[in-house]
Amino acid sequence: MTDMLPVSLLDWLMFSLVLLLTLLVLFALLRRLWRGTPKQPYQQKLLFSPESAAALRLLDEAVGSQLRVFAAVSLGELVELNPKLNKAQREQAMNDLYGEKLDFVLCSPKDLRVNAVVALIDDSLSKTDGRQRRLLLQHIQDTGLPVVHLSPKDGLSAADLRAEILATLKRQSPAIPAPVGQGRVEPVLSLPDEEQADDHNEPRFRL
Repeated sequence: MTDMLPVSLLDWLMFSLVLLLTLLVLFALLRRLWRGTPKQPYQQKLLFSPESAAALRLLDEAVGSQLRVFAAVSLGELVELNPKLNKAQREQAMNDLYGEKLDFVLCSPKDLRVNAVVALIDDSLSKTDGRQRRLLLQHIQDTGLPVVHLSPKDGLSAADLRAEILATLKRQSPAIPAPVGQGRVEPVLSLPDEEQADDHNEPRFRL
């Protein structure tokens, strides 16, 4: 039995290498068996939350064919930074825009020009996040885009919502026409150094 054991250093190295390779192969096989068959890497998820779906149905019923409703629109697609901002303000504005999406955007069915923005009221936000979101929406409104705040929990009827939207559009200032041969003019988002949002007396709709 002892004659089968390696006797020289080279024999020991070869024996150790073979043993190591054997252990690695066994480990890979056991790992594959433990993992089981490969699983599907993705699974479906809901496109809209129940609150967003209810709000979308209400908006469709309220505006009918007069306006087209787009959901989950990136804020960067609607506004651009004010070129007069300094470097610090520009970085702050870019950080505020990053990853932000608007719940719904109402557009003209003819030229798809943006007429208004609809933001769902999210009661789950913290006080700080809620203040930051209201401030950002106020900046959007300052660019000339009307913002309507909507809460599906209020039980608002389609007729009431339609009246609010139409009243908002009538009070909207005339849109700047796009230059000939170019696309639509992006509203300019200007963020001052310091601005405070009012946390109290928040209306159902901010127009």
